[in-house]
Amino acid sequence: MDRRKIRSAVLAVFTILIFGLSCYICVVGFQNINMGKKLSQASKNSYDTVKVNSSINNVVAGNAKIIFKIKYGKSGEVQVEKQESAGKLTGKKKNEVEKTYKNVGYKIEKFSSKEVILIKNINKYAPDKYVLGIKNGFIAIYKTDRQGNMFIENEKRDITHISTDRLKQEDIKLLTKGDKYFQCNTREEAEARLEDYE
Repeated sequence: MDRRKIRSAVLAVFTILIFGLSCYICVVGFQNINMGKKLSQASKNSYDTVKVNSSINNVVAGNAKIIFKIKYGKSGEVQVEKQESAGKLTGKKKNEVEKTYKNVGYKIEKFSSKEVILIKNINKYAPDKYVLGIKNGFIAIYKTDRQGNMFIENEKRDITHISTDRLKQEDIKLLTKGDKYFQCNTREEAEARLEDYE
């Protein structure tokens, strides 16, 4: 009987030791993994800082792409207007490029030696779309031209009988200010949006 008790006691001690050792290894291993992640993140952050600081000294390369975008404020849509090679911008720094296009309304969205993206904000809807708006106190379907200017193609057809008196103030505000919900690719889509107000 004594041998059984001794074996059980030894087995219990070994089990506790193995369990304790396993827990210790797991805890130390997780701490090392977390420390590695922290070190990796710290080195990445310092690399990003160096990268950002070094990009200040970048100049536009001769083979760089210059991309011009327009953001239409009423719908939030962004379109590429044109793309060209660096040309006269070759060798210029970020602040010089910014100064060159500031007077025509462009701001730098991205700057690197290989690619410069300039963006201009315009408070219009995108070109060649159908949009809902208000005309003489009634909801109307407008068309936008190539510059995003709104016009009514046919007053008899495009000015509805839906009076703004029936609308909530928030709807009137959105129809006046503009919203991407009111911009449609086709007249049929715009007519379908009118159903919300009938």
